[in-house]
Amino acid sequence: MHSSENEYVIEMRDIVKTFPGTKALDRVSLKLRKGEIHALIGENGAGKSTLMNVLTGQFYCDSGEVYMEGKPIRFSSPKEALKKNIVLVPQELNLISEASVAENIFLGNEVGKGLINWKLAEQEAERLLQILEVKVDVSQPVKNLSAAYQQLVSIARALAYHPKVLILDEPTAVLTNKETESLFRSMQELKKGGTAMVFISHHLDEIMEQCDRITIMKDGCLVKEVPVSEITKDQMINLMAGKEVKKTQRVKRQVSEEVFLEAQHLTRKGEFEDVNFRIRKGEILCVAGLVGAGRTEIFKCVFGITEKEPGGKILIEGKEVPIKSPIDAINQGMGYVSEERRHDGITPSMSVMENMLLPSYDKLKKHGLIDWKQAAGLTEKYIKSFKIKTASRETFIKNLSGGNQQKVIVARWMAKGIKMLILDEPTRGIDVNAKGEIHQLIRELADNGVSVVVISSEMEEVLALADRIMVVHRGRISGYLDDVDLVTQEDVLKVAFQ
Repeated sequence: MHSSENEYVIEMRDIVKTFPGTKALDRVSLKLRKGEIHALIGENGAGKSTLMNVLTGQFYCDSGEVYMEGKPIRFSSPKEALKKNIVLVPQELNLISEASVAENIFLGNEVGKGLINWKLAEQEAERLLQILEVKVDVSQPVKNLSAAYQQLVSIARALAYHPKVLILDEPTAVLTNKETESLFRSMQELKKGGTAMVFISHHLDEIMEQCDRITIMKDGCLVKEVPVSEITKDQMINLMAGKEVKKTQRVKRQVSEEVFLEAQHLTRKGEFEDVNFRIRKGEILCVAGLVGAGRTEIFKCVFGITEKEPGGKILIEGKEVPIKSPIDAINQGMGYVSEERRHDGITPSMSVMENMLLPSYDKLKKHGLIDWKQAAGLTEKYIKSFKIKTASRETFIKNLSGGNQQKVIVARWMAKGIKMLILDEPTRGIDVNAKGEIHQLIRELADNGVSVVVISSEMEEVLALADRIMVVHRGRISGYLDDVDLVTQEDVLKVAFQ
């Protein structure tokens, strides 16, 4: 009939999947060859994850066929897909934080039948992590590891299934350059061994370097499938966006000299030491440094999530304030957008409106009751001004793409009328266009006098946004870069490693 039997390990044809109110996939096809790294790209909400969820049996498709090595297959659960060695490493980690690294790698896929041979399991876990060039004690609980190492444990767990097809959803979002290089080396090894990989990423440079072919999606449709050698980065961006995308240009801003918040001698044993800094009203202070340098820890402490050691002080508008909890910080006019959207940010099964107005309900009360008309008006205002793509304000937030969820969370603090906003990796795992929109929002916030702290590992983002860059290295502030117009990525790294 056709020659695809030998050629493709997986062939998805004309896949259609509808969710209430949206056509998530509209006759999408994807072909995977043995021993190739196949990039799947598109803006958030383009349908990439949905397509992979259909392949792995997480979702049933409404119509279309999936073939594996030429034979029709249909999985009713991810377990069935695993039996056929199709393994997905999701973007949101799903490890059991109290269990050990080795236990996480082999849960549900135990080594040796019957009783578990833990000595063997630990050796095998070490071997799998070695493939990824990771050396950690595999008997310690996973919660002791940084997000980057947890991501690598997730990938090692996938390798334990001897995958024929390995799907990596944004695997490098939390990895440092060094860890990313290790991952790429192991992907090239797997490729030699014949594993087919689907690589979902917003980092187009990585795709150009590592991948063989690319499938580009937009709004649930297939736009193009093309060998990497036949496309440029700009063409990819234009196809994903369906229009020419403007790169965020640096905007020179005037910032007042008035200091909003000052931190003096903040210390937390094992996290950071003797940290001093100021942030001015309407300033965008970008905090750069390597993953694990202590940037997040410093600002969790400023926001009262963790407690500082005696001797440290936080001053707001020149007055010392006790911040013992996030409630205190919020009362002082601060807001915080965590890096782990799904975990700390959104309440998935509540609507867009509920998520947006969580901290503002006290402000919306009339005679003790919430003024729903005002609440709805406020929500609509932000949906419109932030260009949030949602069917309605009553839509569950979990049905929005990552970029749109992030906009809702930023809107939440705007609605509250805050004076300072801390954003941790605000555009992690967000596509090029939504990224530009979020950068625009951050500038508007600052233009309205809000002090904005952006913790970011993406150098392009730091250089596009910062009025000033504060570099953190191993729990200390290793320096500042003030004249951002003249700063390059190398300058930031020099300060980081001095």
